[in-house]
Amino acid sequence: MPLAPSPHPFPPPPPPSRRAPARRSPRPQQLNNIIDALMGAGDFMNLENIISAINPLSLPLSATIFIPQEDPLNVTPFYMDPFTFPYHIVPQRLSFSDLQLLKTNTRLPTLLPHKSILITNSSASNFTLDDSRITQPDVYSNNAVAVHGISAVLDYATYGDGLPKSSKPPALQPEAIIPAPRFAPGGPVTDSMSDAACLCSESPIVFFIVSAVLAFKIHGNPLAR
Repeated sequence: MPLAPSPHPFPPPPPPSRRAPARRSPRPQQLNNIIDALMGAGDFMNLENIISAINPLSLPLSATIFIPQEDPLNVTPFYMDPFTFPYHIVPQRLSFSDLQLLKTNTRLPTLLPHKSILITNSSASNFTLDDSRITQPDVYSNNAVAVHGISAVLDYATYGDGLPKSSKPPALQPEAIIPAPRFAPGGPVTDSMSDAACLCSESPIVFFIVSAVLAFKIHGNPLAR
């Protein structure tokens, strides 16, 4: 009589688990809408070249980006300055309505360490940062990013550490630094109320594109030099 096979001393290995499908990138039409909105702020003929040189992983999950208007008569001295680009990025989303809630002499933190942008005029009709007027508010905006067009490149050397030497803050209106918690339309929110950290899959690509645009605005066209 044949003997029954003895049980295997070890259980069989579990079947290989399937990897979770990677998140899909935004639909082409969504990207086209983003690019169209940014191109409305100026000439971005060499946008592809700038995009290839930008690392989106170095950018925050939530941000406000200020893009200077293109002025062919103004050759900016900052095009070789590596500190100018991060000075134009605030690591929290602030729509234009959010900015209007802040008072003159409020300071906005930036990605440039120990440097902050100064709100020099909080008037809705003449809102200025470092004396550079917001000319195109909310050029692009979603749950994570707000992009505003400004009249000139922001100057961290003059305004980054405080008020210009020739100016004094008005009485009973001391400088204030906006706190670390993020803003949402209608005012500040707490961490429990904010969902800015839970971003959709389009956010890295959005930062990638708007960062490229800002780099092109500040650096100019390298082929034209």
